[in-house]
Amino acid sequence: MTEMVDDVIARWRDSLTSENIDDARIDGAAQGTIARLSDGDSFQVISALGLLAGVKAEVGGLAGIFGNDSFEAVGIASQLGIESSQLVPADADAALVTPPDSSVPTLIFRGAARDDPSRLDSALTGTVRDSRNQLSGQLDLTGSLDARRWYCAWICALCAAAILDGIPFDEIPACAGCLVCIKLNPRSNAHRYPRPRAIRSLVATGGRSSPIGSHHRVSSLTETT
Repeated sequence: MTEMVDDVIARWRDSLTSENIDDARIDGAAQGTIARLSDGDSFQVISALGLLAGVKAEVGGLAGIFGNDSFEAVGIASQLGIESSQLVPADADAALVTPPDSSVPTLIFRGAARDDPSRLDSALTGTVRDSRNQLSGQLDLTGSLDARRWYCAWICALCAAAILDGIPFDEIPACAGCLVCIKLNPRSNAHRYPRPRAIRSLVATGGRSSPIGSHHRVSSLTETT
């Protein structure tokens, strides 16, 4: 399955540029994290891609990445009737928070981690795994062509992160989605590369070896237009 990870990195690593990372929806310290991770090992590069692509996608993904001491965090906390300092659990440095007026979560990190790069890197990397819970049985390819490219990058980054975490079978939903996304979105730069054998084998079984159920089979993943 490492073949799939290498393939995802080959498809989208060139998207991790300073121009793309410089996004108003990403706190400056978080931009630094993405830049550092993009120069790291495979898991770090995949994490950087998941964070950046999550924000760049117009559907799913992330509404933004901000500290809990930011104006954006204060606004979200106000909707939830709490203080912004309460958005991140006491035992964590970052959390995905979905306000009532949105179906897309915002990644909120503890402001105290802003001046500790290794602490912030670790916190944001952990939320990439958590964001897999956002995946559903449908792929939404209704955004602009550029957003579709980022949406595919986000889905495939989640797939690669799941492969690298070493937990059996948790990669099936995201990797099935990655394959369908690429197939249905040929304008993505992903189509320049052959589909890896590992993911073809995974999808061919329909996830039947997985204990998580048939609702994760690739046949349930359809295009929304």
